[in-house]
Amino acid sequence: MGAPALVTLDDIRAAHERIRPHVHRTPLLTSAALDALASARLCRPDERVRVRLALKSEHLQKVGAFKMRGATNATLRHLEEVRKAEPDFDVARLALVTHSSGNHAAALAAAAASVGAKAHVVMPSNAPGVKKAAVAGYGARIYFCEPTLVARETTAERVMEEQRAAGAHAVFVHPYDEAWVIAGQGTLGIELHQQVAQLEQRAACSHAAEASASAADPSPNAWQRRGTDEPQLDFVVAPVGGGGMMSGVSTAVTSLDKRIEVHGAEPADADDAYRSVQSGSVQPAVVPARTICDGLLTSLSERTFAHVQAHVKEIHLVDDRETLAAMRLVYERMKQVIEPSSATSLAVVLSSDSFRDAVRPAIEAKARSLADGEHAEIRIVLVITGGNVELSKLVRAMEQAEETQS
Repeated sequence: MGAPALVTLDDIRAAHERIRPHVHRTPLLTSAALDALASARLCRPDERVRVRLALKSEHLQKVGAFKMRGATNATLRHLEEVRKAEPDFDVARLALVTHSSGNHAAALAAAAASVGAKAHVVMPSNAPGVKKAAVAGYGARIYFCEPTLVARETTAERVMEEQRAAGAHAVFVHPYDEAWVIAGQGTLGIELHQQVAQLEQRAACSHAAEASASAADPSPNAWQRRGTDEPQLDFVVAPVGGGGMMSGVSTAVTSLDKRIEVHGAEPADADDAYRSVQSGSVQPAVVPARTICDGLLTSLSERTFAHVQAHVKEIHLVDDRETLAAMRLVYERMKQVIEPSSATSLAVVLSSDSFRDAVRPAIEAKARSLADGEHAEIRIVLVITGGNVELSKLVRAMEQAEETQS
């Protein structure tokens, strides 16, 4: 069997137009405080180069996660395909089946409901009650199984057979190993590239007034204007689990501008993507995984690994202490509640030696090009993947972060 076909920028652009009425265009959030911390970590004081961070805030997406994009695109594409063969197809007969205990389950349930279809979700019996309630609240029918991959897959197959026997048009929507899902997730890459240009001359964080910023007059709260000969941004850092979002975003961003580097963030105790890149072949997930980042436990598929190899520069590891500190920082400085998995991208910028080594050549090149009195920027967009965290777990995580810092 040959290598899986890669999703293209055209696929992602088509998905962007398709899902536009159904999803939020989430904002890029900035913070002068985070800029200062990143600059101190990555730049030398004598270099006159400042780091600018922007957070692509998918925790503000419908269902609280980027997964809404891929689930919506897959839902609409399946509906398009069946109506090609059967123009009068009743959408109520469309049964969208998946197995998931996380954000994909809620996203598929919401996407199905938005078009009048029905989602059928296989969940492990030990899934958190809040997630069960959320999936049911979006209208899905839930089927419980033992907490193993084999049980999930066999139960999903049974559900598919039952739905077809009942006259439904049943299709399986994989959480990440599907081209339509990858293309949908990639739409956030198109958006963040468009939005970075809009940050120029705007004040960071809560400052709403326009600020004048030039190479010779660097306001701490405004982004410099860039010429057409420069990329709109320099680096994108995104968490990587199964790799669907990373595949789509890296394809979109590097296809729009090959000068932009995309880097991955992964928990050190769930490092299968890192090991896959290092070895050149897909490596299994760590079992049992001992990390608070429960959204990043899945291993890459052959499809997503092919995208990562083609478009991702490097994957960096962070431990839970660093991730919790980053999550707490986002809450304290930006008043945003994000999942631990989301915080790995900021943790990489503030803690990873390998990431610092990766960006140093760009910083040094900027510094060398400056004339007397000039200043420059390195722009980094961090993908914040979701904000669905139980309140009790959030409190414990914040307490744990405070203990590690004391």
